Amino acid sequence: MTTGTPALAMRELLADIDNSPPGPATGAYFDFDGTLIRGHSSMAFCVNRLRHAEWPAEAWHALTSAPPHRIAADLWRARSGVETCAAARLAAAAAACWHGRTEDELGMLSERVYREEIAPKIDRDMWALVRAHQAKGHSVCVATAASSAQVAPLAHALGVSELLCTPVPVVDGRVVTDTLPTMCSGADKLAAVRAHARRHGIALSDSYAYCDGYEDIPLLQAVGRPRVVRARAALAAEAGRQGWPSALVGRPRDSVLDKLRATAGAAGAATVSLAGALAAAGAGCEPRAVVSRAVRLGSALILRAAGVEVAVRGGHRPAPVGPAVYVANHTSPLDAVVLARLIDGDWCAVVKRELGDVPVLGSCLRFADTLFVDRSRPLQSVDLLDRAVERLSSGRSVLVLPEGTRALTPDVGPFRSGAFHMAARAGVPVVPIAIHNATDVMARSGLTLRPGTIEVTVLPPVDTRGWDPAKIRTEADRVRQSLVEALRA
Repeated sequence: MTTGTPALAMRELLADIDNSPPGPATGAYFDFDGTLIRGHSSMAFCVNRLRHAEWPAEAWHALTSAPPHRIAADLWRARSGVETCAAARLAAAAAACWHGRTEDELGMLSERVYREEIAPKIDRDMWALVRAHQAKGHSVCVATAASSAQVAPLAHALGVSELLCTPVPVVDGRVVTDTLPTMCSGADKLAAVRAHARRHGIALSDSYAYCDGYEDIPLLQAVGRPRVVRARAALAAEAGRQGWPSALVGRPRDSVLDKLRATAGAAGAATVSLAGALAAAGAGCEPRAVVSRAVRLGSALILRAAGVEVAVRGGHRPAPVGPAVYVANHTSPLDAVVLARLIDGDWCAVVKRELGDVPVLGSCLRFADTLFVDRSRPLQSVDLLDRAVERLSSGRSVLVLPEGTRALTPDVGPFRSGAFHMAARAGVPVVPIAIHNATDVMARSGLTLRPGTIEVTVLPPVDTRGWDPAKIRTEADRVRQSLVEALRA
């Protein structure tokens, strides 16, 4: 960040939105690559095709069609933020992956790349800013040089219907990329934004633009509230001259060494914990006592070895309420370790059946009296419910992640009602726990960890006595909404 450029932390960015005029006359224009997501979606398409062994020769040609010295110069310019040529080359490579496909085929490819490559790159803070603008009734629009194939799935997930992007050329129902259309970038993006503002009665002087690239300087100059996101040298220098505020979103990148050290430390601690639990089990120790000690010690060792701290907002850990059903949002593989560190006493978890087939881990889960749910056989849910109620009645708590799988986006997904049925039948409270930022430490599908602090909020226990069995769905939605509000706080 250039000296003299004001910096706005997330609380200041959100407060500014909250104090802005409500209604659709205020626009909020978000760039896509490098802003809403980290990295470039064109590269995500190329990587995904390689991952599925579908790399076409045309894509390689698009990347290498210029002389080596020109490619090197483009990459050097991109490093400082002047990346028009490099972005065009990447876009051509991605477009080559689409050539000849039908629109339906492109749509399926786009959804696959979104699930596997782009969703894990979503910036959680930028997502929160979009939600804040939507809550004020602002006209939210994604304005990007990326194509509709790259940006549409994320825009749909955000509920943003207004897209200003590079069109995908289609002839006779098939994508044709022999000649690419003009990219929605620089002056062309500004023209598109101005036309959009005229159509919708938006005052650009009262509007926001969130951008990361040098090519977006014309747009940032045109709005009343420019916000520079993760600017590199070229844009940072211009932002310093113009006095544009820099949005302090996300967290700085860690070195590869830091990630490797954290991951190796966590793996070593997990191995020690598993070995200790198995040794105690072999020595004939009482299983429930072994499991309780191993879970508490193992989770603490894993987090400490990885350089990860768990900070409870308000300082309130789960109160000793006796047996309870603990529920939490689920975005990261690390969620279970964080919850194990928080929950005291004797408890077991409900996990997907596939984990029982994992060597060593599956044996440990069965030894811990874990409840396995087969999501492909819903008729087994009655038996699972009976077994869960039996454990609760014996004094054990149960941990459930009611979304059923890790969420693709920072939003809390729909809750399944099983956890709430078991709590109501056993007459025990539901304790909601909001995990704010576990993906900052370990991504949704990540294999490595990074040091950091995970913040959680433990909500007050919800009394389930008197719940009407016919209205469990409503009660589940209320608990989910309390988690949503805690995560936004």
